[in-house]
This record gives sequence, C-alpha cells and structure tokens, in this order.
Amino acid sequence: MDAEKIGRMLRMLGPGVSRRDFIRTTAVGAAGTLAAPRAARAQGAPKKGGTLVYGMEGPSDILDPQATGCWLTYRVTFQMFEGLLAEDLTKADVAVPPLVPRLAESWQVSKDGLTRTFKLRKGVKFHDGTPFNAQAAVFSWERMFKKDAPHFYPRANSYTSYVVEFITGAEAVDEYTLKLTFSKPYAEWERMTLQSWGEPMMVSPTQVKKLGNEKFANGPVGTGPFKFVENVPGDRIVLERFTGYWGAQANVDKLVFRRLDDPAARVAALRTGEVDFILAPPPDEVEALRKDRFTVLQSNAPHIWYWHLNMRDEYFKDVRVRKAVQMAIDKEKMCKDLLRGTATPAWSMVPPATIAYDPKYKAYSYNPERAKQLLKDAGHANGFETVFWTSTSGSGQMIPVAMAEWIQRDLAKVGIRVKLETFDWITYLSKMFQGLRPGHGAYQLSWGMTTNFWIDIVARSTRQPDKGVNVGWYANPRVDALLDTARGELDESKRVAVYRQIDRILMEDDASFLPICNDLNLVVLNPKVKGFVNPPEEWFQLWTPWVEA
Repeated sequence: MDAEKIGRMLRMLGPGVSRRDFIRTTAVGAAGTLAAPRAARAQGAPKKGGTLVYGMEGPSDILDPQATGCWLTYRVTFQMFEGLLAEDLTKADVAVPPLVPRLAESWQVSKDGLTRTFKLRKGVKFHDGTPFNAQAAVFSWERMFKKDAPHFYPRANSYTSYVVEFITGAEAVDEYTLKLTFSKPYAEWERMTLQSWGEPMMVSPTQVKKLGNEKFANGPVGTGPFKFVENVPGDRIVLERFTGYWGAQANVDKLVFRRLDDPAARVAALRTGEVDFILAPPPDEVEALRKDRFTVLQSNAPHIWYWHLNMRDEYFKDVRVRKAVQMAIDKEKMCKDLLRGTATPAWSMVPPATIAYDPKYKAYSYNPERAKQLLKDAGHANGFETVFWTSTSGSGQMIPVAMAEWIQRDLAKVGIRVKLETFDWITYLSKMFQGLRPGHGAYQLSWGMTTNFWIDIVARSTRQPDKGVNVGWYANPRVDALLDTARGELDESKRVAVYRQIDRILMEDDASFLPICNDLNLVVLNPKVKGFVNPPEEWFQLWTPWVEA
C-alpha cells in the first residue's frame, strides 16, 4: 500500500489513529485470524454487582418477544423472557445446543406427534409479581394462535406462524399441567420455539391486559433473570436483575444495550471502556484487539450470509445464469483476504449448528471460465446489467457493503454488471416482506437457525411475500413435498437425510440461493468480563458473566 493510499485511509479513520498503528493493524489483519476460544476464562468465584454494557451493532425491534424478529432483538428479550424449554447455552464446545427444560420441568409427546403435555415449574413469578401457571401459559399461547381469543394479537400470530400454524388447542389440565394439541406432526417443533423469528415466550397476562397488545412492548414483563427498566430509541436499552427470579440470580446488577451501528465506533467504545463487549468487529481490527489483551471468542453459529436470487427476473429465471453466479465468486479468497478468517466459505443452505449440516459438502467450486460459458449458453455472451440489494448494517450482516462490493467485482469479471442499492436495516427488512421486483436480481440476508425447519421458511412456495420471506419467489413442488415429509418425520436420521436431499435440490438442481459464508460470530470482550460463553447460537445468556473490579 503506497503512502498516498495510507494517507487517505488515515483521514477516513479520523484523528487518533497514527500511521504506525494503521500499518501494524492492516499487516496483522492480512495474516488472517487465528483460532479463537469460545468462552472467557473464569478465574475464581463469580463476582456480584456492577453493570455489563454491550455495544450493539444495530437497532432492536419492539421488545414484545412474540411479535418481533431478528437476532439483535432476541439478545435483549432472551434476558427478560422464558419459554417452556430452552437451548443449553452454557456449553461452547458442542455442535448443536442441547434442549433443556425451562418453565416446563418435563414434557411428553404422544406417539402420533399430535399432543404435547408439559409439567410446569412451580414457584415462578412474572416481574410484576403475578404467578406463572398453566392458565398464564394458555393465555400466552392463545395470544399467538387463537383468533377468537379476546387477547389474540395478529402481529404475534404473524411472527410466530412457523410455530403455531398447526396448534389447534391449549388447555390447562390443572394448575401446573399444560396440554397443546396439533393438527399435524411437527418433528422439530420444540427447537423451533427457541428461535428468534417470533419467540413464543411467556408474557404476563396482567401486563398485557393493562397495556394492551400494541403497547406491551413499552413495558414488557416476563419471568426471566432480568427485568425491563427503559428503552431510549436509537440510544440504549436498560435491564436490571430480577431479585424474584426462580433460578440462580444474575451476577451483574444491570445490563445496558448501547446502540453503535458503526463498527469503528464499537471498537473505539470498547477500547475506551464505554462498552464491555461487542460483536462483529471489523476483520482488520481483530488481531490488534487480541494483541492488546482483549478477549476474542468465536463459535460455529447457525449463520449463513447469502443471497435470494430472483426467480421472476428475466435473467435469473434461467438456471444457467444462476449456476454461473455460483461459480463466479471466489468465496475462499473473500473469506481470507476481506474477512481475514472471521468467516468460512458457505457451500450449502444448511447452516452449521444443525443436525443436517454436512461440512464435507461443496456444491460448486470457483470457476469463472465455466461461468462465462454458461452465460454464453444462456444467450448472454456480452453479459447483462442487474441490481442487487443489501443493507448498510444490521443483525448478523457483518460488513455487508464491502462484501457486496467484492461480489460485484467478481461478477463483473464474467460480464454481470451489478448496481448495488443499499438501505438502512429497518428499511431493508420492510423490503424483504415485499419481495424482489423485476430488474432486481438478488436480495442479501444473514440468517440461519439451529433447526433445519429454517429451510422451510425461506424456500417453501407458500411462504412468498406477503405470506412469508421467500423473497426470491422460489417454487418447486418437489421441494414442498419433501418439506412436508421432513416436518412430520419423527426419526431424526431419516429427517436429516430428507433435509440434505432438499439442500442438494436447492443448490445443484435449481441454484436458487447463493450462500457466501458462515460467520464465526466473533465476540470481543474487555478482559475484566469473566464467565462469558459464546455458544453455537446467535445469542447468549448474560446472567452468568460477571465483571471484575
């Protein structure tokens, strides 16, 4: 890098960054990110008290767990609300987080898969002091699925539709026994209740009745280890320890979620001590932060950074064009040179941290010459122009503009001239519900779940906008039929085989999605933060870490 370029970069970074620091950071970053641990070492007994501040990489949605979605929001609501079950996020060295009881002490599934019976935990109270019992659980479930219930909330029904679409009844058998009935078997239902797109967690009936469905998010009340204090839009969300919690008390007194969209601002706040930990650090900063004794953790989270390809577009409706795009992008070089080893290339629409993930599967290799030939065969020897959409930041988005520009350059080499259109995160999500328009070739997202049912959400033909988030209008009757089979298959090994078959169709036969990389979900912590576990998930529990004085 010549002196003129370094000077321009320094002016962009602003005051306080020396030429020496810049060269040291970029040189280290170019060497790649070394393997990082997954949990902050705990030294001695946990300390009680203090405040833990998270520099959050974008805006949260509303704080009503049943009526919201995205990882950023769930990182907040997960600390305040609980479901009947949970994923065990205390273990970082597992492939898939195991399921454990939470508000239910145990549960049983009937042989036909149509009834689930839960024995509920006794002595649990909501943050407002009212009891959690089977009647309260019925209230929460009916709020999501029962359209003739007085407290039914259409927005909650929309967000949790993937969980409640086959529930036909919720019954309080006795004070601490809940029975849910289903119209169809749903093999991965338990794990689907623990995902971030509509969170079927238990809400206080008293608070919902007091505030109404629409305003409950302004004063959210759950049963979790932290309770709500304030939400200052665009600035911060504050929670405090709930002293009436049924389980182990949180170690810190207070949690602060401080919004810092800009990656450089997050790093600066971490270095000055304004925040205690951040996610999604700029790849070039990771090694410098590690050398400066910040703790860097990683995990194999269920993350895919990918593009929906527009099946209705004049160019992308041709499978030869879609396959050409798959071969035109050098994912390995992108992960090494741009992302500095903070992500691995993605070859599949099955994310890590799921039972069907196959680390050996690779649908395509980088082959720009073959891509050019496919475009020529499709009648586009001179290429074509198209528009791709991405966001400027957001939940799981990594460094979306720089990544999209890399893809833009790779596609230009085979003749596809891409114009990038970028949007802020909230505007971008609204476009997802509208679907891609003609002339727009692709819509980028970061997503994934620890349940393979996630493929159903993005690929089933009946989930196209405005009935879902199949943004690229993908439709294949064979895939729909296999998704039906997978949903009802109670034998795990058989279900895995079906999901892998679906993935091969998506990638090899139809080339309908363009996976780019799997983020390693880096978390960078001030060394005074102890006991933090970065699990194979996109959120974490903040009641077990503590802050050393």
